[in-house]
Amino acid sequence: MAIRLDVEELRRAVQEEYAEVAANPEKGFHFHTGRHLAQLLDYKDEWLEGIPEENLASFAGVGKPFTFGALQQGERVVDLGSGAGFDSLIAGKWSGRLGMSSAWT
Repeated sequence: MAIRLDVEELRRAVQEEYAEVAANPEKGFHFHTGRHLAQLLDYKDEWLEGIPEENLASFAGVGKPFTFGALQQGERVVDLGSGAGFDSLIAGKWSGRLGMSSAWT
C-alpha cells in the first residue's frame, strides 16, 4: 500500500512548527533547541559569544553549515530562509560586513 505524501501540507506543518520555536522557544518541543542543541552539534562556545540570547534560544538546527570550518573575512555568505538567523550571525562575525547577503524564502 503506497502512502501519498502531500508535500505542501508537510511544508506548511514544518513552517508552523519552526515559527512556534521562534515565537515561544521556552515551550519545549519534541526536538532539541537553543544552546543545548548548539552544544550537541559541536558549535564552539566562542562562536556563540555576542549572539543575542533570543536568537540562540530559538535555534532549531536544521543544518550544520560550519562542518568544514569557519569562514574567512570577505567570503560571501548567502542565507536562504534563515529562521532565527543564528547561523547568519555567526557567519557574519567571520566574513565581516562585506561578505553578508541574504535571500529570504
